[in-house]
Amino acid sequence: MIKPREKRNPMLPSGESNEAYPKISVEIKDDSLPTSNHEIMVLDINDSGMGITCDIQLKVGQRVNFLGDPMECDMPDQGVVMWTFRASDGFRAGIKFI
Repeated sequence: MIKPREKRNPMLPSGESNEAYPKISVEIKDDSLPTSNHEIMVLDINDSGMGITCDIQLKVGQRVNFLGDPMECDMPDQGVVMWTFRASDGFRAGIKFI
């Protein structure tokens, strides 16, 4: 099972970084736009996917390529966005590993 380094601190003020959860560089694929690179912050992760926060709105069905492996774990190279919504600190999304 893939686990984050520490538990998420729900008491952390909005907008403040939680260093226990790594930032990952990703390549976002969208048929209507050019491929672009962004940084996402992992909030939680398990064998089937991850919950993330980012500063751009993702679309359900978008493909995400994970660039590098900063979490030092066996993580797939790709995922697909399953859900997304606007939050006070940007956007949240769920990515299913494929």
